[in-house]
Order: sequence, then structure tokens, then C-alpha cells
Amino acid sequence: MVTLDDQFAVVSIGDLVVDLIVAIPHLPVEAGKHQVTRKIQLEPGGAGNLLIAGSRLGMRMIGLGTIGDDAFGKSVIEILEKENVDISGIIQQPGTDSTAVVVLVDDSGEHVFLGGYGEGDTISTSEIWHNHLNSCNAVFASGWTLQERRLAKAALEAMENVHDAGKPVFFDPGPEMQNATSSQIEAVLASSDVLLMTEDEIKFVTGGDKGIDAAQKLLELGPQVVCVKRGSAGCMLLTKREIIEHPGYPVTVRDTNAAGDSFAAAFIYGYLRGWTFAEIAAFANAMGAAKVRKVGSGRQVPTREEVQAVLEQFQINIDF
Repeated sequence: MVTLDDQFAVVSIGDLVVDLIVAIPHLPVEAGKHQVTRKIQLEPGGAGNLLIAGSRLGMRMIGLGTIGDDAFGKSVIEILEKENVDISGIIQQPGTDSTAVVVLVDDSGEHVFLGGYGEGDTISTSEIWHNHLNSCNAVFASGWTLQERRLAKAALEAMENVHDAGKPVFFDPGPEMQNATSSQIEAVLASSDVLLMTEDEIKFVTGGDKGIDAAQKLLELGPQVVCVKRGSAGCMLLTKREIIEHPGYPVTVRDTNAAGDSFAAAFIYGYLRGWTFAEIAAFANAMGAAKVRKVGSGRQVPTREEVQAVLEQFQINIDF
């Protein structure tokens, strides 16, 4: 069992999701053309991937957010607790449904999400949340968090407070950022130290501008680092002083779901330890590569041994 390091406590805000993963031979699914599933499993999705991945690396991971008081929500809470995630800041709202997503994954590694957000009363920052935010070393949130109407306002306030306290805030816009308001985008950029996003997502935070040049301009709006995730091509890190590129690792792709969350956990791990950006990029790419080799999310994120195997395969020497 990995020993959790209290010196590296990471809070993840919102995006607590239930994934119902259905492995099928091929996409798309067509009416009347039935397929035999390979397997069906329930896992924590969304932020649950990051929480479990970070815990497996040895960080003390803390989940803040809401989840339904239904069977799905209870199952996610149970799994996270078994994975050594601190669940004391997760609110199970009585009589509400959890955010649930059906994830269809085919044999070529393609996937599609089918789901909707859970609903509940708007929450405010509690004493437990304040305590976790005051004692943590870093905070992570995503564009999915901002689409949870019951906690979006509290999440933005938490990011701002942590940023003002001099602690790093990591933000992954994700595809849902295209639905964010201009005021939300402005607030996110002002309170984020590191942006982690794909090339396709750049336009969601730049007002429609695309490409690396557009991503670089974001460094004038608050973030100190912009990491552009490029899938099998690796990643590019942009700062005001340098650009660091690291190639991807050519591995067999079985499922890309949860790869971005796994990447983020590894990035935060290296960042908090003061690694060079080149080391962080190499390690985060390895974490992502280890994930895409596996089908599913939640408990299917990589173990330390699986990440080490990727590093050894491609002769990358990083002691973690």
C-alpha cells in the first residue's frame, strides 16, 4: 500500500460523477443492431479519476463537492474511501440524484458519454471546506465543475481564495467550458496558476481563437503555465520564458477515458515536488499512456507499477 504524504495534500472541487462503463464491439450504436457487451462496471468518473490516481501516487487527495444520496452516490463514496481518498468534504444531499454517465467504449478505444447532471440545492462553502482549503497544498477544478449549478459559485470562490493565499490552482477547461459564461472564464483565468487543456479546448477560453499562439496569450491573463495536451503526440508546456515539448509514448490504445484526469494527477504530483517542466511532462505523458492501455475509469486508472513500466519501456529515468 502507498503511504500518503500529508505534505502534498490536493483538493479537487466538484465533478463527482458515476460512470457506468459498457464495453461493446464497435461504435456507433444503431437501433435494431444489437451487440454483446464485453463487460459492464460502475466506477467513479470525472474528478474520481484524479482523486484515485493522485492517491495511488501517494498524495493525500481530498474531494469537495456534492453527490446524490442514491445507490450510485453511495457506491462512489465507498470506492473512493477504499482508495484512501478523504471524503469528509463530499456532501450527499438527501433526496437527490447523482450525476450519472453511461460510457460506451468500443474495441478500437473510442468512447462516447451519455449523461446528465444531478440536481440539488445550492451549497455554500462549509467549515469543513474552509479547513481543507486552508490546509491543502494545491487545488484542482475543471470546466465540468462550473456546469454543476448547485456548487459553481462556491467552487469559483474557493479557487480565488486559494490562489490569493499563494497556493497553486490547476484548472482543466474540458469540453464543457464551451458552455461557461464570460464572467466564469474571466474568473477562472484570474485564479488559475496552471491550465491543462487539449488543443481543441483552447478556443473555449480564448473567445474563439485557436492554436498555440492563442494559448500563449492566456499567460497574460493570470496563468503561469499553460499545458496543451496532444494525445498520442504528447504535450507542450508554455510559460512566459520557455516552451517545453515532450513526445507521447506509442502504446496500444484500449480506452482514452480518464487519461486526461490521470495526466493531471501526475502533473500536479511533479509540480508540487519542484520537478523541472521536462520531467513533469515526461511523467504526466507516462501516466496518460499507462491509462489508455486499460478499459474503464475510476479504479482502472494506473497504479505506480504500471506508470513505472511505461517509463522503463521507453527508457525514461524518473525516480518517483
